[in-house]
Amino acid sequence: MRRRSHHHWRYATAATAATVAIALTAGCGSDSDSGNSSGGDDGPSAADAAQQRLADNPALADLVAAAEEEGALSLNWGLHGQGGLDSLVDAFQEAYGLDLDVTLTPDQNMPGNTAKLIQEHNAGSPSSTDALLGNPELIRNAAQAGALAETDWAAVAPWTEGLASGDNMALSLLDQIPGFTYNTTLISEDEVPRTAADVLEMDQAIASTPYAAQFNVLGADEAMGVDGVRDYLRAFEPEGYFGCGELNRVASGEFAALWISCGKNLADVVAEEGAPLETAVLADAASVSSWYMGIPENAQHPAAATLFATWLVTPEAQELLYEQEFADNRLVEGSRTAQEIAEYEADGVNFTEVDYQFTADHPELYNTEFKDELIGLLTTK
Repeated sequence: MRRRSHHHWRYATAATAATVAIALTAGCGSDSDSGNSSGGDDGPSAADAAQQRLADNPALADLVAAAEEEGALSLNWGLHGQGGLDSLVDAFQEAYGLDLDVTLTPDQNMPGNTAKLIQEHNAGSPSSTDALLGNPELIRNAAQAGALAETDWAAVAPWTEGLASGDNMALSLLDQIPGFTYNTTLISEDEVPRTAADVLEMDQAIASTPYAAQFNVLGADEAMGVDGVRDYLRAFEPEGYFGCGELNRVASGEFAALWISCGKNLADVVAEEGAPLETAVLADAASVSSWYMGIPENAQHPAAATLFATWLVTPEAQELLYEQEFADNRLVEGSRTAQEIAEYEADGVNFTEVDYQFTADHPELYNTEFKDELIGLLTTK
């Protein structure tokens, strides 16, 4: 059985780092057998890129050594694309020449995972996941509860500069663009709404989420404002309610659309399989919401988790991520999500940027009373 250690990576020695660097050089092999995860013809393989980063970075080498010593990685994460997390973990292990005992539990219940992590922290129990994945609000809740460890991401991974939250509690992974996700066989191009007001005029069966997803963001001053979103939800009468992950109910024709969907990439993943789904980003009700990764205070394999999180925001990992999730980190060089945002903005769309700091700066939008009020306005007609 593989030995597991709880030693933190910061305590790894330069000697172990040197050992790991040699092992990586021996284990990575040629381009042909290391897997060119960059996806491009001219870019370096994932393993080559990893070695280049390790060359002058003893802190990163120490982290790799510590991860190897821990010998395992456990994640309760939910991604959406085919292959999803498994292929990303495989590419990560190949990049750093690791053979970790990896346990992946597909779980897309971010609120449930966050609540579980906080309970585990309060009970002094080991975390059931080595890294928490969540939207800005959930990640910040976990940080405020003391369940996440402050991590100096840039000290070991300089390429993460600008991607971490201001308090270093979390690292951004990807950005989602919520919108009006619709069935292209039920809503013609001419009928697609351009503004939030247009949705109110539609005759088709429009559904929403029972938890009023994203509507609180429209309460920002740069969008509708808190009184404006209240008035809007008094006028909006959905035909039904379901979760963001149930887009099959739009694809099947049960509903013509979901407003507001949690991310156009979710529909793009389903459409890739042939479903008649598209997402319109409405000019006056657009936002971009970041997903973050945080390392729990009581993570059992913090070095492996930190190494994996920092690798996920390398350009080659982001390319793999986009191929599966149709979303990546808009702040990473070469981001296709950033290109999409630029194209929307050129068409006159104004985005509200919902990141970790946004949730901190807008307590009026992120409190139970306001959100419950919006849910009541949406679901009680």
